[in-house]
Amino acid sequence: MDSSTTAKANARTFILYRVFFRARYYYPVFTLLFLDFGLSLSQFAILNSIWALTIVLFEIPLGGLADTIGRRKIVILSAFLLNLELIIWLFAPIDGGQTLFFFFLANRIVSGLCEAASSGADEALVYDSLEKANLGATWSTTLEKAQRYTSLYFVFVLLVGAMIYDPTIIQVISQFFGYTGTVTQADCIKLPIILNQIAALFVLYNAFQFKEAGQASGSFREAFKGAFQKAFLSIKWIRQSQIVLLLLIILMFSESIILQFLTLMQQYWKVIDIPIVYFGIIGSGLALFAALIPSLGKFCFKRFTFKTNFSLCYFNLFIAYSTIALSIRYFGIVPVILLYCTYQLILYFNSCYIHEACEETHRATVLSVQSMLSFSKYGMVSILYSFLVTAISDELVHASLNQVFQISLIAFPSYFALSTLGVFLLARLYFKRNTQSTPLK
Repeated sequence: MDSSTTAKANARTFILYRVFFRARYYYPVFTLLFLDFGLSLSQFAILNSIWALTIVLFEIPLGGLADTIGRRKIVILSAFLLNLELIIWLFAPIDGGQTLFFFFLANRIVSGLCEAASSGADEALVYDSLEKANLGATWSTTLEKAQRYTSLYFVFVLLVGAMIYDPTIIQVISQFFGYTGTVTQADCIKLPIILNQIAALFVLYNAFQFKEAGQASGSFREAFKGAFQKAFLSIKWIRQSQIVLLLLIILMFSESIILQFLTLMQQYWKVIDIPIVYFGIIGSGLALFAALIPSLGKFCFKRFTFKTNFSLCYFNLFIAYSTIALSIRYFGIVPVILLYCTYQLILYFNSCYIHEACEETHRATVLSVQSMLSFSKYGMVSILYSFLVTAISDELVHASLNQVFQISLIAFPSYFALSTLGVFLLARLYFKRNTQSTPLK
């Protein structure tokens, strides 16, 4: 198989792999799933912290390992871990007390390892094969298709995931097929996980379909040792590349606060009086909007400069956060659409620019560093937000949860503006002192 055929096959496989890996049937009921299994809110918070910590600890080593032993092996490992985390979840006992917590602890650790392994390895593998076949210019089109199809599949996943978790809907379906018993919430808890397990098997199949563009050599022990050396070399290289360093900073600060709001989005719908029955429909609508973004991103990437594209994104984010803070009844959904679409645009630009700027030998490690920084910053933002909510609750003793949340929304545009200004000034000072950095294109 020649390099061109391999590259095109990898691109097709990447789209299928990314679509089924990213869209999860339990996403529309993620928080409810943990609580209905029998965990407390404090346990939920502890488990998510462990998940984020696992990603931070293993991002760089696994990225370096991908650069050393080959991306395909790490992609296969990620797909295997995805199946393992779901299997652990399926066997977790409902209302199992301490045993349940340990099942979920294992699930979160394996899930964190899965995210750390998947971060960047699949993209780096495909981009390398395209570049070797002199098809590097088609990466933006491949990424566009992957994002669009993932968003469209998300529409289906969010609707189905929410429906099969509702015992009322399952009761109607089961009666149609002749079942006369009563369907409870406990009967529906694992249905989204079962569907995701089926999708995960397809992910594993596609992981084996990837073809490595280059050949890895050396024993596993040497490779793992070399992974850490590779990580340090890549970090040193990042410091010398102005555009890569800037991209890492942009995504770290923008993504962390966006993810913080998206985590709290269901509470925001309550504040602006959106009925709960519409939550799943709104999520599907956001996914449909996101499906249009890759085409816009491709247009802007080819016609506008780096500075223009990200300036537009940051302007949109500030407008979105400022309007969200107003908590406008019903119409407050509009700035959330702007926020979510801008986030998708940032992800698209970041992937296009960072692959264009990275050297092949550092690509997977750089993407892992990027993910590690984003998750670290997200953890810090989460801690700051928890302190803020506690302070507001202590100040306004009789305030309801919705009132406390509504007041806390003011922090989003304020923090975003201050952090953006601070990063701009620090970056300008750093790049002025390091004049040998690679110039922006």
